[in-house]
Amino acid sequence: MSYLTHLQCTTCGTRLPADRPQINSCADGGILEARYDLDQIRRDVPRGSIETGPSSLWRYGALLPIDDLSNRVSLSEGWTPMLPASALAATVGCSSLFIKDEGRNPSGTFKDRGAAVAVTRMRELGVTTVAHNSSGNAAASWGMYAARAGLRCVNLVPDDVLPSSLQQSVLAGAQTIMLTDEWRFGGALIADAVKSHGWFNIGTLKEPYRLEGKKTMGYEICEQLGWKLPDAVVYPTGGGLGAIAIYKGFRELMALGWIEEGPLPKLIVSQYEGCAPIVRAFQQGKDKAETWETLDVLPGGLKSTTPPGDRAVLEILRNTGGSAYTATNDEAIDAATQFVRMEGVFPCPESATTLVALKKALADGTLDGDATVILLSTGSGLKSVDVFPTPEVAKTDANTPLAPR
Repeated sequence: MSYLTHLQCTTCGTRLPADRPQINSCADGGILEARYDLDQIRRDVPRGSIETGPSSLWRYGALLPIDDLSNRVSLSEGWTPMLPASALAATVGCSSLFIKDEGRNPSGTFKDRGAAVAVTRMRELGVTTVAHNSSGNAAASWGMYAARAGLRCVNLVPDDVLPSSLQQSVLAGAQTIMLTDEWRFGGALIADAVKSHGWFNIGTLKEPYRLEGKKTMGYEICEQLGWKLPDAVVYPTGGGLGAIAIYKGFRELMALGWIEEGPLPKLIVSQYEGCAPIVRAFQQGKDKAETWETLDVLPGGLKSTTPPGDRAVLEILRNTGGSAYTATNDEAIDAATQFVRMEGVFPCPESATTLVALKKALADGTLDGDATVILLSTGSGLKSVDVFPTPEVAKTDANTPLAPR
């Protein structure tokens, strides 16, 4: 049974039926979001029942847009650990720091949350072919989940796509096409293709159901904190969907009465210095990001030159008293090294930009040292091993005794 009632534009309020595939066609920059009968959920679903559910995002099935949960497309995604980071906390001057390790998901990134829920819903609605432009991680994830669901998947990827993501997409049987031109042209190519071939565009914020899968990060953060909100969330932001989804999750839990009403956590955004349209817009006091013309980022994520969720992310930043910061490529690699050496967590470089942002937020007073802070590690460093410098290691033969350094 689904408590989904309709879809609604966050800006103009236009309502659309949820019993058929819908593409976000709002011309006002709004987001097409799923809406639920929260009053009925409150009556039917005790919060305690969630805690006895499966160790995956499907423990929140009552708050997801699926008609029949027994037909869900799953690889046991979600319910990732939220690890205390005491060593990093002491180093940066933060008393309560956690790492939400999304690299534990099946394909190695948080993209699996959106893919699992959206693929399940697409199959329920009769969609047979999905297509989008992806910097790599989403292509890998959608390829795998589409294969499990028996759907056709078309992935347009950049020419610097990481080998791990490329292999996952190709081996899963997705039609994988590499764009040799500037990446900012990818969205238009997909838009033309779906129009010509009747495919369904599952690009960032083009449809409503990827967001529903990713909002479960917000649910888990609160549940893992004992049904409480943190003081701040530090999130590596490309297109903006993940941050928007987490805060939708927070608001829904408040509306259900499962967490106390109160101010939302401060959102701290991190982006690469070489692709920072949201940081630039925030610093300039604008409510919309301008297209970032020249990319200079490491292979992998965070290369959304025209982020679809810019307006919503900027609104969250300002409404929560948050801020936005950049990290250089070298800073990201150094921060990833700190993650591994101090906490044993191996993040992709784009995730490590959150540590750079946290240090800057503490330094400029955006965050207090006694705040409870969540760093979102959105992907495993195993996806990005080709990006890291080749390590120098000692060598020996079988006849030479090992000695301490």
